[in-house]
Amino acid sequence: MNYSFSLLYSPVVSRNNFTTNTDEFVQKLSNRDIERIIKQWKKGKPIPEIANYFGITRQRVYKLIKEYKDSGEYPILRKPGRKRKEIAEETRIFILENFHAHLVGPVLLERKIEEVHGIHIPHNTIYQVLLEYGCIEVNVRKRKQRKWVRFEREHSMSLWQGDWKQVTIDGQVKWLIAFMDDSSRLITCHGIFDFPTTENTILVLQMGFAQYGIPREILTDHGTQFVSALDRDNASHTFKDFLDSYGIKHIIARIKHPQTNGKIERFFGEVERRLPRFGSIEKIVVWHNEVKPHSSLDYDEPYHAFWYRLPPERILGYVKEWFYV
Repeated sequence: MNYSFSLLYSPVVSRNNFTTNTDEFVQKLSNRDIERIIKQWKKGKPIPEIANYFGITRQRVYKLIKEYKDSGEYPILRKPGRKRKEIAEETRIFILENFHAHLVGPVLLERKIEEVHGIHIPHNTIYQVLLEYGCIEVNVRKRKQRKWVRFEREHSMSLWQGDWKQVTIDGQVKWLIAFMDDSSRLITCHGIFDFPTTENTILVLQMGFAQYGIPREILTDHGTQFVSALDRDNASHTFKDFLDSYGIKHIIARIKHPQTNGKIERFFGEVERRLPRFGSIEKIVVWHNEVKPHSSLDYDEPYHAFWYRLPPERILGYVKEWFYV
């Protein structure tokens, strides 16, 4: 005897082509649909027919009827997820105090609180409090994270990035020069001047050399403070001669490609944002080096990362200098 499958099994098809013989397909309801389900039940329509028509299980219909019997009102849809817990006032004060102490965003503040106080507060809770008190703003321009590759040196003192930035301090236009260790993000030296000259660049670098030593390479853009305007690769230049005297290799970024010098540019962005709050470049540098955790450093501070990322020969050199000078 040869029967076709369609004769042996013919599932009931609802108005939305969903079957109720399985829970695989379940029609989403609106509040209007729920009201109509209750009205159909009150008129005496069988529950299996109601379930088939609306594309839901019979258990769902029974549950809606029970809610209606218990409350006497049509059930309404509720927002999914757990109810948000109320944040205690003590927790709010604690979060705000730590925010003003460290001045970092919710993710970094979560780690900073756990590191300093041994207390874990989820960054979502921190974000909610900071947003409520106007400490941060909603990011309305969130984008999908782009795929990118991070270029950085493995060891400290392998490469310093440097550049000039125009800033306004107390209503006066000044020029900031800063150099950053590529591996640890430590600001090794900086200065504020009226003019961005080669002489001022060299003066700042000499202060950095005196404190941290001589880096193997220095990366700058093609500004006239660093290279000749006529022939940047071959022409004589005071800055080039200065680096040659220390045996430092000068790496020049591509023209119109600020990403090459991106780490120091990012620091300059922080300066623009933080200067109104801090009031001085010096305070921003201390905050950047010693307070702010950096995601690229496994949420450590640049000052700590600088020392543990030093190559062995550099460590021996520092020890010899500390103990035998």
